[in-house]
Amino acid sequence: MTTPHDPERHDHERLGMALAAGGMLLVSLDSLGFRLTEASAWDIAFWFGAFTTAAVSILLRIRTGRSVVDAVREERLPLVVSGLLQAASTTFFIIALELTTVSNTVVIIAAAPVVAALIARVAIGERTTLRVWSAIGVSIAGILIVVSGSLGAGRIEGDLFAVAAIVSFAANLTLWRKYPSVDRMAMIALAGIVMTLVAFAPAAPFEVDSKALWILAFLGGVAGPAGRIAVAVSTRYLPTAQVSLFVPLETVAATAWAWLFLSEAPPASTLAGGVVVLTAIAYGATAPTHRGATG
Repeated sequence: MTTPHDPERHDHERLGMALAAGGMLLVSLDSLGFRLTEASAWDIAFWFGAFTTAAVSILLRIRTGRSVVDAVREERLPLVVSGLLQAASTTFFIIALELTTVSNTVVIIAAAPVVAALIARVAIGERTTLRVWSAIGVSIAGILIVVSGSLGAGRIEGDLFAVAAIVSFAANLTLWRKYPSVDRMAMIALAGIVMTLVAFAPAAPFEVDSKALWILAFLGGVAGPAGRIAVAVSTRYLPTAQVSLFVPLETVAATAWAWLFLSEAPPASTLAGGVVVLTAIAYGATAPTHRGATG
């Protein structure tokens, strides 16, 4: 039995934190890369999904000897639902970036920790403290401040897609918590297949230029899958809420990339809402952990 000072448990926690932090930093490259492609959201979704499918399917075969189809047959519903949620989260994120600013999108994404706590409570009965519920309320207020700056600028639709992205992501964190045996690599590959199929009709993928293809090959075939697999695997070592608390790393890094490389300075409402969201998360992160039922 482990003790509060068990070195093995602490090693697992450190590994989980390293995976979550490193994964979110890799994912933060998405927003910059997607903008640099200058391609449409559906073209990006198609090629990102295609490169992800190819790269991760090869790794899955090497690591386990299975194909994605084999994994689906063995794991069935949890893997399929997780793959669909992952595909939805990434696709909504890509669409949000086309319709609103990078800073708006990633500040809204920063609310994932409190959204995850809410979904985990409703879906699997995972209890949390009054302090975290207070942080949820404050974080929602911060998102409303961000969205308020878009009402007169035609960006509200993009902000809503960003909200849909965090809901999908947070729901997936809860599912990974409930089903820790779900093959994360197979899930990412399945998500890539779904994205490619869904985006095929509205996209014009063969009109994308070579520069965009190289960027999407790196994001879809290397950085994106590596980051997402790392975050997904981290849930085996850390509670869902603790993993989700690393999401603001993406917010800080992605906003910095947009400011440095795209000259996209965040508007005042985004900065103000971002401060509120990050303050709420910091407040909620200091709450003691209570494990609830995982059904």
